[in-house]
Amino acid sequence: MPYLTTPGRAERRPRPAGPARASAVLVALGSALALTTACSGPGGVDLGKDWKGSGTFALARVDGLVTVVGINPDQARAESLAVVPQQADDTDAISPHIVRLADGRWLLTVPRKGGKPDRRYEINRTEHTLDGLTGDERLRRILPGRSLVAEVAGLPDARSADGAAASTVLVKEPAHWTTRRELKVPGTVDFAASDPASDTVCLGSTPNGGDGTTISVAGLADGKITPVPAPSGLEVKDLLCPSGRPVVVGSPAKAKTGDIKVTLKRTAVGAVVTVDGGRVDATAATDHSVVVAAAVGNDTELVEVDAANGKELHRARIKGLSASLSLTSTSAGWLVYAEKTVTRVDLTTGRSKQFDLPGTLLDS
Repeated sequence: MPYLTTPGRAERRPRPAGPARASAVLVALGSALALTTACSGPGGVDLGKDWKGSGTFALARVDGLVTVVGINPDQARAESLAVVPQQADDTDAISPHIVRLADGRWLLTVPRKGGKPDRRYEINRTEHTLDGLTGDERLRRILPGRSLVAEVAGLPDARSADGAAASTVLVKEPAHWTTRRELKVPGTVDFAASDPASDTVCLGSTPNGGDGTTISVAGLADGKITPVPAPSGLEVKDLLCPSGRPVVVGSPAKAKTGDIKVTLKRTAVGAVVTVDGGRVDATAATDHSVVVAAAVGNDTELVEVDAANGKELHRARIKGLSASLSLTSTSAGWLVYAEKTVTRVDLTTGRSKQFDLPGTLLDS
């Protein structure tokens, strides 16, 4: 997904951060406060209990509070499970972020005002709580790899060797959250993607004072950054990184109107996916295919193409869904997230079922 950037980020040199499970007392107090806030008084959040059936998680704003939402794809149900502790220095200018690591852990970060480090929590599915983690980084997108994790800055916060502005990528050890190395990518990171099956991340950045998108592939284990030729005549909409190989998704400069057409062309280093006839809203990749959610009129078309040869495999139309925000693959089908709803789609049969989120989607 495109990386969300924000103005006003102060330059600073990142420092190593180590994880620390918040003390039992603090965690208990934080969880109790969240539950008390959620269940009492006007604007309280009704919490569900389907922790076991939740195959994936999202963040939503429910009655003014940021909550962890459990999604049960089999039952087509979404419910609030935990309220994120609210603090006076939380900021609404940047959306909180949730991500699943390769080891199965779910982490969420909450941005704060005044350049303060993000607050971090780990979802404790056993105790049904949010466990606090220490850290001193802010406004960074977490990209999970196979054994390492990359944290990518949203705006330039460093300088390259020639003095030009650059964005830093911190390579972290997820077991204890220490920094192994710091990488620098020229310009502003607009797109960032990873695959938990690979310790490689794919980045798309805008050169300083230039047009177009520069694609880079960064090896987390060795720190090597390799520039990749960007496709010409394509307006880049998204970037995927299956198995550590960049897949650039975009629309032609002069897009046509009519039926949505998705084409995939293999390159020496990855692939280029061109979507014509509709607006690209969300993309995702599996081991063998690429899936695109494109808006056409008041509907959304879900198109799956073979990652090896570009052959169209499946297509399904979701009527009445004029915009989608993200895609998630589950054993029960694809989940298409919108602002207030989730639609489960079986691409093989074309059948879909829509269900409501308990609030407004923030991240998934």
